Amino acid sequence: MQTDKNYDAIVIGSGIGGLTTAVLLTKIYKQRVLVLEKHFVPGGQTHEFMRVKNGKKYHWDVGVHYIGEMAKGVMSRKIFDFVTDGNLKWNKMPHFFENFVYPDFTFKQPANPKEFEKALIAKFPNEEEGIKQYFKDIKIAAKWFQSNSVSKLMPGWMYSVMNLFKKDNSGLALSTTKDYLDSIIQDEKLKALLTTIWGDYGVPPSKSAFVMHSLVVRSYLYGGYFPVGGAGAIAENMVPIIEKGGGKVLTSCNVKEIIIENSKATGGKATGVKFNKKDKEYIFFGKNIISDTGAYNTYMKLIPKDVNIPFRDEIKNAMDDFSTTTLYVGLKESAEKLGLKGENYWINTSYDHDETFKKSKNSNEISSAFVSFPSLKNPKAKSHTAELITFSHYDNFIKWKDTRWLKRGNDYIEMKKEISEKLLDFVDKYIPGLKDLTDYAELSTPLTLEYFTEWKKGSFYGIPATPDRFKYKWVSPKTPVKNLYLTGSDALSIGVVGAMMGGVFSIAAIKGMKGFMKIMKEIG
Repeated sequence: MQTDKNYDAIVIGSGIGGLTTAVLLTKIYKQRVLVLEKHFVPGGQTHEFMRVKNGKKYHWDVGVHYIGEMAKGVMSRKIFDFVTDGNLKWNKMPHFFENFVYPDFTFKQPANPKEFEKALIAKFPNEEEGIKQYFKDIKIAAKWFQSNSVSKLMPGWMYSVMNLFKKDNSGLALSTTKDYLDSIIQDEKLKALLTTIWGDYGVPPSKSAFVMHSLVVRSYLYGGYFPVGGAGAIAENMVPIIEKGGGKVLTSCNVKEIIIENSKATGGKATGVKFNKKDKEYIFFGKNIISDTGAYNTYMKLIPKDVNIPFRDEIKNAMDDFSTTTLYVGLKESAEKLGLKGENYWINTSYDHDETFKKSKNSNEISSAFVSFPSLKNPKAKSHTAELITFSHYDNFIKWKDTRWLKRGNDYIEMKKEISEKLLDFVDKYIPGLKDLTDYAELSTPLTLEYFTEWKKGSFYGIPATPDRFKYKWVSPKTPVKNLYLTGSDALSIGVVGAMMGGVFSIAAIKGMKGFMKIMKEIG
């Protein structure tokens, strides 16, 4: 345990947002940064875990299934290169990287927007006009998000002036995805197809903001990428930069409280954190405190109750219990034996995603699944793996909410076995032979996510991507508490790139618009 208890900055959580903030403070501002992580490995949802079976070491990612916009020269790639010193490499997935499976048709998405648009028109010729409008509008909505986000970094007067000259596309961006599609497309199957990847942002069409849908769709127009060496390579290339700069990344640290001086005053001032490690309590101090634990955990758990946070009720009401159940599968042989090349499978038994969402909330019955093959995406993989993910809700597992990880009882173990069998059987219908190829399987539930991340009810996307999310002023890196900032997905947007950009925007909140421009200049 480090004895020096004073740092330039303390980051709570080592997800991609927290690590990005820490690396930028280290590289650009030469600060000593302490990162505190609850898990016993750093990386948050970018970390990997391993199991050994029959002498084989199986590795799985827990949240990085694929990432878009990682071609050389693209801004998100430039930022990743900067925060990893260029040591993190990316493997592009096959040209047809998404396989959308429905009851009476299968559609493969190509890694080219013009080819994608052409294929959609060929399948739904009566919807040509709507399809062309759709591709225009996702770009408009995504640009609205970018300009809206950057303008918030500007001084108040400049923000007002900018809005006078900016075209207002908020009506388009903040409509629900369902309402938007209903306005331009008639065919229900096409609507279902276009919203297949709603699981990438965790909110079905009738509830999701079209701007969030647009950001995700746009990010994959030129295909998907996967980190060479696996998702764990992200933290492996970022942590050494922080430590080389005099900082530290500590794991197995359970942060209990953000220390705030003058808490009776408006907001007060954050000065440090109180945390437990190996049953001992520690208090460390920093000039700035940055939370990567999400808005809910930061405002509802870590900030003392006597600090006046006027929007606590709003945060509480914004949360949902949407989560996932994931079956991590070790394979005897490569999935290439089944004719696969590393593409994702989105399997649906219905064209109504909202109904699928409702079904997952009321039972553990399986009617849809996302299937990923990390070993086929990672050229350095030494074993063969798959991940079978189905949408789930915390309330389906509420019986065991007061138990601990690995100590939830035999009935919980039996329940997991039952779901594992159902999920394997379900996917095997669409990818025949996968079950026979299975050597090892382990199920993760929303309780697992809640235990390791402390996200309320295992809601790993944080504040849901509804239209309201983009209206909340507190979805921001800035907080009412002086020297306290948010980073990660609840500072800006969801997903790996969204959380990473949340890390960039947290520096902008700390250092101002000039700081943001300095970061962009350094990154190039």
